[in-house]
Amino acid sequence: MIKCNHIYKLYRTVIRIMLILYITVCSDLTLYGQQTSRARLDSLINLADKSRGTEKIDLLLDISQMLWYFNSFEESMNYAVRGLQLAEELNSSARKADALNRIGNVHYFLRNHDNVIESYNMALEIAIELDDDRRKGIYLNNIGLLYYELEQYDSAEVYLIRALDAKELHGEPELIYSTLGNLGALYRDKGKYDVSLHYFSRQLEIQQTKEDPRSLAVVHRQTGEVFFMKGQHIESLSHLMISLDFAQETNDTLLIASAHYHIARSLLELDRKEEALESINRSIDLAASTTSLMLMSNNYHLLYQYNKANRDHQAAFENLVKHSKLKDSVRTIQSNRRIQQLEAIYETEKKNSMIELLRRENEIQELNLNRQNTFKIILALVLASLATFLVIIAFRYRIIVKTSRLLKKKAGELEETNEKLRISTITLEQLNATKNRFFSIIAHDLKNPFNALLGFSDIMVSDFNRLEGEELREYIRLIHQSSQNLYKLLENLLKWSASQTGMMHFIPERFDLVSQIHSEISFFRISARKKNITIFADIPDELFVSSDKPLLSSVIRNLIDNAIKFTREDGRIDIALNVTGNEVVVRIDDTGIGIPHEMQQRLFRIDGNTSRKGTFNEQGGGLGLILCKELIDKAGGKLGFESEPGAGSSFWFSLPLNYQPEK
Repeated sequence: MIKCNHIYKLYRTVIRIMLILYITVCSDLTLYGQQTSRARLDSLINLADKSRGTEKIDLLLDISQMLWYFNSFEESMNYAVRGLQLAEELNSSARKADALNRIGNVHYFLRNHDNVIESYNMALEIAIELDDDRRKGIYLNNIGLLYYELEQYDSAEVYLIRALDAKELHGEPELIYSTLGNLGALYRDKGKYDVSLHYFSRQLEIQQTKEDPRSLAVVHRQTGEVFFMKGQHIESLSHLMISLDFAQETNDTLLIASAHYHIARSLLELDRKEEALESINRSIDLAASTTSLMLMSNNYHLLYQYNKANRDHQAAFENLVKHSKLKDSVRTIQSNRRIQQLEAIYETEKKNSMIELLRRENEIQELNLNRQNTFKIILALVLASLATFLVIIAFRYRIIVKTSRLLKKKAGELEETNEKLRISTITLEQLNATKNRFFSIIAHDLKNPFNALLGFSDIMVSDFNRLEGEELREYIRLIHQSSQNLYKLLENLLKWSASQTGMMHFIPERFDLVSQIHSEISFFRISARKKNITIFADIPDELFVSSDKPLLSSVIRNLIDNAIKFTREDGRIDIALNVTGNEVVVRIDDTGIGIPHEMQQRLFRIDGNTSRKGTFNEQGGGLGLILCKELIDKAGGKLGFESEPGAGSSFWFSLPLNYQPEK
């Protein structure tokens, strides 16, 4: 039987995105169709400016909803907050609940899960107080969807069942239909397939009366998927064929392509390979016209399974590579979306700080106005009576002193806040650069070893009995080499991460540095011998230092590894050790390819990409030298280098013989 769990996990990611979009459809009293446009938005804004009372609240929330569709989340939040404030002023509980629900929807996209739960629960409490079953059903459904996305299935089940009960009491079929679909998807993911089919069949009962081809296509496809997971492929194929018929009525290319894909899966399980191939090719053609990378990736994986079943290993491998590339593209898009969400959160926090600064400026302006009013009153009293003039002057003086002190205090607070904001901005920019580099290393340098491991191990599993001894040995060597590269990169990533988070502590001990250098040289003898590289060590018999032994071992190991990696065959590496006063200097010279001048300026910077391949195409992560620099700094020493392209490199580090860090 063809294994499809990994495909289903990718497909479920798309379903989760659809669930996020679905929240806004079922969360508002005003539903938007395909006619939603910027012109209608401008019309609503003009109308809201002229409106009053509860009508203005409804328009503000409608505008917030439309801005959500246009991905203008900050503006959407502003209009929702304005609606909430006006609802509180007018004491309109129902519209206050709607505004809180809208605020929760914006937080939902920005992944502020704590704020989402708080907003939805506040809206739900109001709906319970109003005994409004319709609103209760909507808000309970939204909370259930949030827990479903967080994969907290038990909590999601509780809220979605409560939502269904409330919606059934209200009796609106459209609302009941949506929650039935959510419960069907939930029990499908929990592996309770019979319960899932029960809820999807109830959806079909509702849709039969409406004869909406799009909805019928979706429900039949979901029902077919559940039968597929149960292993009942004939029943699955029956529903999927019905789904295809309804999808063709809608002329929705993506919906038709998806139906062909699921039909192909069932046909492969029924060993109807040629029919499956026809459906796969049809789905790929349609998916290509819609630029649906996820669907195209899944189809190429089906082609890989089809070729593998027909023992066409070359075609199977080519389709597996296409599947992997498309899957990587989907992950890259998802990562970019998450980065955009983080940037949106940062901008929101930045704007909140600016709002706070403006609020304090308003307080100062109000104090100035109060002072002016007081001055006018004093002038009027002076004109009225000379007798009271001295009293008023004394009173005026006390107010001026108090106001001046308050103004100085507020000015100081404002200056301090500005300085904190400036420092926070610089820190966030640095963290953002570090984050981008870290993501780049994970996305690119970790991906290559894993692709090799997965690709060659898959070939070995599929063709083990047909591989010759030499071929098998070569595949094992490549897997071993990829594993070593992956281990080195992970080791440096973990150490660098520990240094960044303050979890790496300097623990000095007294040990023989010479013995430690010899130990590290022995570790690299085999890899040096492969390239016929000679390692010479011009160092004394012993030299005891007081430092962190594991820390220095990591530095020496990285520097020797780099020297071997970038030295050609028949090359030479020289290691020297000199003591000057209370300081020891270790130098590692090689006859390698050197470092390009444009790369030397950013060799120790996390935001500069310095990753490159060695003379034998050895992989590099670009993190080793950055880690060495941070470790040597922690040991109280210095790290430097000299290099000329094509003429080799010389790396050196110095450290105190007896270093005790400040506590």
